[in-house]
Order: sequence, then C-alpha cells, then structure tokens
Amino acid sequence: MVQERQKYTKIISYLIHKYILSLLISVLIFIPEAISQSIIITGTVTDENNIPLEGVNIYFMNSLRGTSSNMEGQFYLENQVAPPQIIVYSMVGYEIRQDTIVAAGSFRVNIVLSESMLFGQEVVISASRIEENILFSPVSIEKLDITKIANMSSANFYDGLYRLKGVDMNVQSLTFRNPNTRGFNGNTNYRFSQIIDGVNNISPGLSFAAGNLLGISQLDVESVELLTGASSALYGGGGMNGTLIITSKNPFEYQGLSGSMQTGLMHLGSGEKISPTPYYDFGLRYARTIRDRLAIKIVGSYLRADDWYAGDLRDKGDLENILSSRNSNPGYDGVNIYGDDFALNLKSIAPDVAKGFVETLGLTPGTSEYDSAYNFIYNAVPDQDVTRTGWEEKKLADYNAENLKANTSIHYKVTDSLEVMIQANYSKGQAIYSAQNRFSISDFWLAGYKAELKSPDYFLRFWFVDENAGNSYDLGATAALMNEAWKPSAQWYTDYVANYLQNKLLGSTEADAHRVARLVADNRDSKGNIQNPEYPALPMPGSPEFKSLFGNITSKPIKQGGSRVLDFSSMSQVEGMYNFSKLLNGIDILAGFQFRSILVDSHNTVFFEESGPIRMHETGAYVQYIGQFLDNRLKLNLSSRWDKNKYFKGQVTPRASVVITTGNERVNNFRASAQTAFRFPAVADQWVDIMVGGSHIVGGYRGVQEYYGLFNAPVYPLKGANPIFAEPDTSNGPFIIPDFKPERVVAYEIGYKSLLFDQHMMIDLSAFRNRYSGFHANQLLVQYPYSQQEARYQTTVSTGRAITNWGIAIGADYQFLRSFYSGANMAYTTLQSGESIQPGLQTQFNTPESRYNFYIGNRYLTRKLGFSINYHWQDSFLWESTFGAGEVPAYSTLDVQLSFRFPNIKSIVKMGGSNILNQYYTTTFGGASIGGLYFLTFVYDQRFNN
Repeated sequence: MVQERQKYTKIISYLIHKYILSLLISVLIFIPEAISQSIIITGTVTDENNIPLEGVNIYFMNSLRGTSSNMEGQFYLENQVAPPQIIVYSMVGYEIRQDTIVAAGSFRVNIVLSESMLFGQEVVISASRIEENILFSPVSIEKLDITKIANMSSANFYDGLYRLKGVDMNVQSLTFRNPNTRGFNGNTNYRFSQIIDGVNNISPGLSFAAGNLLGISQLDVESVELLTGASSALYGGGGMNGTLIITSKNPFEYQGLSGSMQTGLMHLGSGEKISPTPYYDFGLRYARTIRDRLAIKIVGSYLRADDWYAGDLRDKGDLENILSSRNSNPGYDGVNIYGDDFALNLKSIAPDVAKGFVETLGLTPGTSEYDSAYNFIYNAVPDQDVTRTGWEEKKLADYNAENLKANTSIHYKVTDSLEVMIQANYSKGQAIYSAQNRFSISDFWLAGYKAELKSPDYFLRFWFVDENAGNSYDLGATAALMNEAWKPSAQWYTDYVANYLQNKLLGSTEADAHRVARLVADNRDSKGNIQNPEYPALPMPGSPEFKSLFGNITSKPIKQGGSRVLDFSSMSQVEGMYNFSKLLNGIDILAGFQFRSILVDSHNTVFFEESGPIRMHETGAYVQYIGQFLDNRLKLNLSSRWDKNKYFKGQVTPRASVVITTGNERVNNFRASAQTAFRFPAVADQWVDIMVGGSHIVGGYRGVQEYYGLFNAPVYPLKGANPIFAEPDTSNGPFIIPDFKPERVVAYEIGYKSLLFDQHMMIDLSAFRNRYSGFHANQLLVQYPYSQQEARYQTTVSTGRAITNWGIAIGADYQFLRSFYSGANMAYTTLQSGESIQPGLQTQFNTPESRYNFYIGNRYLTRKLGFSINYHWQDSFLWESTFGAGEVPAYSTLDVQLSFRFPNIKSIVKMGGSNILNQYYTTTFGGASIGGLYFLTFVYDQRFNN
C-alpha cells in the first residue's frame, strides 16, 4: 500500500512540476502585455467629513490592475492602456464611485465617498458564477461582507452563520461546526458543499465537510456567500441542499499587517471540577506588493481551549425514562458512555449455563433428576439484557481542542487582466467528531496546494489535498477493547451469571442479585474499591492500569486490534471556465469542465480495502446561458451539467430560472427556478467497514455487501431506529437490497425580493419543494433473526420510494437613523406528510421545523462605539444517525457584542459572548453540550481608518 501511495504521490508531483508549473512559466514568458498609452491617476480619498479613508480599492474596470489608498487616503495608479477607461473606487460600507478617463495623461483627483446604508448594493458571484446584483439573483442567496463579518455577535464568523435564514448549525465540537439548509442534516453532511477559494473544503477519505476545523482564518475572509438549495448545475455533485462559498482577501487589494488576539471563558456552571476554562485564539496576516505586479500573502492562526463536553447519560434503550441507570437497569446503555454498547440477553445463554450446572452434579442426561435440575437452573436465568460496565466519554476523549492554520500565496499580474497565483495551505486540529461512533480527532492535518490562472473572463485551476488522520481514534472501539483486555466478555458474563444465580437462589431480590453479580464481575464496588485483589478489576480512569490499556489500544490501528484510525487519502482536481460573452457580441454564455481524482487509503481501518487503496475519478462539464429581455426587466438563466463517476452512470442536471423586475425604481423582483441536483455516494457511504457495538456498519457498494454475505442468506429490516434494541420485522418477508445509485433531487423554488422605504428596507421571501429519488438512507438489517447466529447490519441504500420535503423562508432587514440596522428572519422546513417510511429506514431528516432570528446593531453608535445583538430560537426535532436516534430539545441563544475603536492605533477591541445566558444545548443526538462563550478580542489592522 505504501509503495502504491508513494507512486501515486510521485505522479501528482510530476504533473504539478512538469505541466502546471510549465504552463505558468509559459504564461509569464509568452503572454505579452497590451501596451498602449499611459494613464496615471493620483489623489486622495476621504469621507464626507474630510477624514482620509485607508484601504479604498481603486482599479480599472474589467481589469486586475488596481491599488488601494494608504493611511492618509492617498493613492497612485498607473496603467498602459488605451482610453477611454472607467476607474472604480469601492470600499465596504461606502457607495461605489466611478469616473471615466477619456484621454491619456496624468490626473490628480480628490474623491469623496459617502457612507452607504442602503440595501441592494451587494454583488454576488456564486449564484451564476458571474458578478450580479443580489436583487437579481435567480436563486436564494445570502452574503456576508467584511463589514457584516466584523460586526457579528460571535467569537468568529463561522459560529454566526446560523443567523442567516434557514441555516441549521450542527455543532460537534468547538472547532467543528457545519451549516446546512433545507433539511436532511447529518454528522457527515454530504448534501451541503463548502468551497474556499475554489477548493472543496472536505476530507478526501473520511468524507466530512471540514468546516472551520480545516477552513480559513477570519483575518483573511473577504466574503461569504451562501447559495441556498440545489447547486449541482454549476458546482457539481454534493450541493443538493446548498453551497457555502468563502473568498479570501487578495493581497493586491488588502495589503499591510493585521493581527488579532482573542481570549475568553467557557464551561461556566458546567458541573465539571474545573470551571470556567480559558479560550485563546491568535491570528496574523501580512500582505504586500513587490514592484507593482507581484504580491505575497502569509496568514496564520492558532486556537486553544477545552472542548465542549458530551455528557448525555440517558439510557439508549429507554430515552424517556430519565431514572434509568446502571443501578436500576442491568442492560443500561448510556448515550455518552462507551464499553456498554453490546447487550447480552442472559436467557440466550441459559441452556449452556444449565447444562454446565447439572454436569458438575454428575447427573446423567435423559434422567428425571437431570431434567429437573436443568429446568430449575434454566428457569432461574432471567430474560434480561445485561451490558458490561463502561466509561463516560470525558474519561476517554481528548478534550484539548486545538486548531492551527497556515496559508501562503504568491500572486503575479501577467497583464492588467490576467493573474497567476500559487498557494499552499496547512491545517491541523483536534476535535470530537460523531459518525458511526464518537471519534477523537487528534493531530489530524490536511495540506492543500493550488495553482490558478484567472482573468475576468476565464480561469484554469489545479488543486491537490492530502490528509493524515494523525492519532485519531474511535472512542466506542477503545472502550470495548479495554473491557476485553482486562477481562474477556466470556469470562465476565460467566462470573456475572454464576453470582446472580447464587444470590437469587439464596433468596436475594432480583435487583440485589444483579447488583452483586456486577460487583463480582467487575471486582469493584460503587466507590471503586477492589473486592478481591487476586483477580483483575475494572480499570479506574486515571489509574496506571487504565492509562496503560488506553495508550496501548489507541496507538494500534483498528485492523491490528486497536482503535486508532488511519487515513492517508488524497484528492486532486483540474477545472476551468470561460465566459464567451465578449466573443459572442454580448450573448452571455459560459462553459466549464472539471476532472477529480480521489485516492482512499485508510490502511483498511475504516474503509473496505481488502484489495488495497481505492481509486476513483469524476468528470464533469457545464454550460450556462443568461439572456435579458424587455428592457432588462426579464432575466432568463439556463444551465446544464453532465457528470460521470467511475462506479456510477453519468448524470445530467439542468437548471432553468427567471427573474422578473417591476416598478419604476426596479426594486421589485420575482424569481422562479426549476433545477435538478445530484450527488454520487460519498466515500463513507460506499466503502465504510466498521463495528459499532453489536452492529456492523458496511458501505452500500455491492462488493462490500457481498463480502459480508448480505446476499447469501435473507436479511430483514428492523423495527425502529435503534440498531441494537430494535426488533426484527419478518412480516413481509426478506428485504431486497436495491441497486446503489446516485441520489437526485428535483427542486422548485419561487421567491420575491424587494426594497422598500427609499431602499432602507429589504425583504426576501422564498418557498421551495424538493423531491428526492434514489434517496440515500441508512437501512437497519438483521440476518438470522432470533437465533444465536443473529447478525445486525447498518448499510446505505438507494430507496425506491420518492421522498419529498418543502419549506418557506422569510427575512426582512431595515436600516434606520442612518447607522442602525435591525432584522428578523424565520424558516419552516418539513417532510411531506403522508409518505410512509419502510421499517428500519432512517431518512435522517434531522431538521427543526421552525427557527427564527432577531438582530439589531449599530457599527457607529458613537464615533468609537458599536454593538450587535442576535437572538436565535429553534424547535425540537428527531435526530437519526448510525450513532443513535433521539429527540434534540428546542433551544434559544442570545449573542451580544460591543466594539470599541481606537483610530490612533488602528485597532478595535470587542467584548461579548455567544449564548450569554449560558443555557446549555445540543444540536445532535449524543453531541456536545454547548454553553456560553465569553470573549475579549483585540484586532489591529493597518487598513482601519475611523
């Protein structure tokens, strides 16, 4: 495997060095710059109060040629280009100004920019892959610019994405958050794409969207665009529910030094011995130009804190009974307790127990004495599930949350409209992650490399991502293996049953007999005292025995008898796009292509790799037409895409949308769209191969299912969502596993966006209906039910029955008293009623029906003071996953931030808190419990002006 991986890496390296770099060098050498007459512009940019504005972007329209103003508002811009030319002056929070230069020469100007507090000025790119006003976007889209990000009432921009309407935030860890829209959320949310500077922010092997764990430093974020709903037509498979596109700051436009220091407190009132605990986050960014055409950027950040704890001690088998515990239920299986996942019904071993007992008496089989003694013991064994004693998650997990991010890039302007760049990223983190089990992600790192050639009309991009799971391990497997190591289950249950019977026959109550049986089997009492020093005892957390077992198991890969997860997977992609509008006399047509290669290599620890690493590739191409009619009051957008995966048939995903503008001011915009989207099964959906308690989770790829004999003997669905305790359903005969195929959705949307009250209020309404075919769902199966050979499985299947969901979203934002802003939004999302779900099938909708936000703020309450407040509420809902199923309670949070500006030192100090009322909540079943995070942030930026 190692040799094959090295061979693959060498091939990638060869391609990078010989072809990509050769292409870039050729571009630098052979593409000539269009030299014409010289235009030189110098001057000063100020606001309406004659205060210099630093960081104003000044550039030639439709060109990459530009500069920015310095701390005195001064700038110098020169270009060899033929007039006439349009010069653009833009800065976030201010109106855009344009000037036309009609002749060559030198010009000195004094530019005054007025603060813009009106809506409808935002420009978005993600909806159509071209720049367009957000009012005329053909689909639902949200945007956060630098100003909004800076004023968010949360510790960082990613934590505050839930404020956007219709967004559900899955919080698995302090550094591991994933947004979703329009339903079907999950621990590994494959239906929502995250793209940073054109690169998919996804773990190549483990398949999870890496979120802010492996994302981008907030200091380097220029904008965030959320494309709500289906987006496969332009971005390929995966974006069925939405696509989050994050754009970093270009060093030509955002120069200088900036840094941030953030500290805070967490875990107030958490009930832990150490409360509260500190939180630290540091960031640094530096960018500069060298000789006008060359620019560099270096960004780094580091976060350190004690992670949020998962401490749900409810019994998985009786979630409604909060009194069910180890003391009251011998078959107790705690949600966040591991090592107690497998339940043995004592009645199932009663024949062996009774036979062994009568044999010790020397009785002859077939005699009445033998039968009498046998039946006596058999009847004395209760029909009772019993689980082994486990350990709480906090005793097994590494809660030292850390996150290191580093990025560097080199940018070169070949001509005023052509830029080439090379970039390298590195991210490393520790977090807790839920999948089939809970996992401790320890020293997980991801390295990415990108080379890109871009202009206003086209781009050509290559990127490569490599990952290493580090010292990550499976918490559930760790606990189970530790139990087997200190005392094998066969011996533990033998001791348990023998002592139960002994005490029961001596007259003890059933509860006392179970209590004593566990005490003897564990060889420890409730206070941790060893009962018999001559025999092994249940290891106590923190003891040398516990540490030795834990270290030995977590350091060994899963296939070698340990719980360590190995993953050395990688992904590479070549893609490009060209806008033909200039060549076709104004007909707006663009086209693009994509080729992706994936190498899955977990050393057979997580995925089915009996024949070595798995290699896959995907190919895609798309085309889009945009037409404007009736004096630009009717905008038509038509696009289509074709994609092919190595293991699946090609998929065609068309999209059609229309935007109609009415009114004299053109501020009423009605939109409608019909589009299809798809996703090829994720790597984990196809190839996963892992045990979870008494259930074996296998991928949906037929070869994996065949290997484990799912077609050799009949399999039956399970009733309910719990794979361990659910009863087999044999009433309708065996379950026929359907062919595994790509998942598709047909999405319909209508919407209305308008500006009211002299553009001081913007409202946005939308409604959607999604109908899924070939829906990928988790199916619970059992083989040889009600027998000693019973085997339980969880696998991913393509459902034959269509699944439909629909919803609405409403948002309103209002600017008043010049600098105040306020707003509210709500969303309602639900499954289509009346559609039956087959037994054992988990749709994993995992979405609250209702949620809403209220917010208010003012960046300039005074010249130096600003504030923002946000209130969020969401309804309770059922969470289904391979880890478990149960209700997630409704919750609300209140976030507040105050900002203080210090112009003399170009700094801002922010203080505030997320969930300041400290009402602990969870977003997933068995997930972390999130409390208040109170922070103090110092930000320095050479671009700050007033």
